[in-house]
Amino acid sequence: MGIVPTLKDFVKALVPKELWDKIPRSFDVVGSRSGAVAIVEIPPELEDYKVVIGEAIMKLNRHVRAVLRRVGAREGEFRLYKYEVLIPGPTEVVHKEDGYLIRVDPTKAYFSPRDQGDREDIARQVMPGEVILYPFAGVGPYAVAILKRQPLARLVIAIELNEYAYNYMLSNIKLNKLEGKVLPLLGDAANLMGLFHNVDRVLLTLPLGAHKFLKQSLTCVKNGGFVHFYHLGTEEDPFGEAGDLVEKYCHELGLNCLVINRRIVRDYAPHIFKVRLDIRVTNSV
Repeated sequence: MGIVPTLKDFVKALVPKELWDKIPRSFDVVGSRSGAVAIVEIPPELEDYKVVIGEAIMKLNRHVRAVLRRVGAREGEFRLYKYEVLIPGPTEVVHKEDGYLIRVDPTKAYFSPRDQGDREDIARQVMPGEVILYPFAGVGPYAVAILKRQPLARLVIAIELNEYAYNYMLSNIKLNKLEGKVLPLLGDAANLMGLFHNVDRVLLTLPLGAHKFLKQSLTCVKNGGFVHFYHLGTEEDPFGEAGDLVEKYCHELGLNCLVINRRIVRDYAPHIFKVRLDIRVTNSV
């Protein structure tokens, strides 16, 4: 079997040698054989070669129909990336993952294929009969992953503020035949989470803002329930700040919180990780 060429292999003949170390090592592909969109980060030093890189990505993955360049960090009310179109084409795709389908347009709603392993890990923990609260659900990938792996879960309450993402979530519920197993709610999680108590599990999957909802989440779970808290951590101390927040809010609420698992989900930025703490919450005696 031959060696699979890399993006660098494709473009280095067209890029000055002194810039070879700036060529992206990887890119995300959202979609499947029916059509995909590629998302790549290109540093400013390669501005003159961005289209060359986009064309190379098309050659590397024959299912890609459009190539987008990610510009800057996630921002705005819906925490979306900005994109520059390098190779124009359709950006709404159906992404196949672990036996289920996710319809999404990454320019309108956040979705990361890099979180597939984390979705599988969460889904494995869910037991029959559970009710799960899932704020900032986006297009609903964790809900779909959980219910496909554990169809005996009772209900996933999925809250989303971005109307585009909410409508894609509705589509994904139908696409995966999960009607009646997901309660989709359009609105602000800050207002809607308080309606639900004694749930078995809360998923706080937004690393940039989940800490603002951590205290409220701890009051939503039943005695013995779980909160999956996502946060950002440094290379030197990935879980330190997240752990301090858990300790602070559990102390304020008079709860016993046991961190049963710590996981580095993936790289988020240079020397910064997206991390997850799995917390078992019990009432103080």
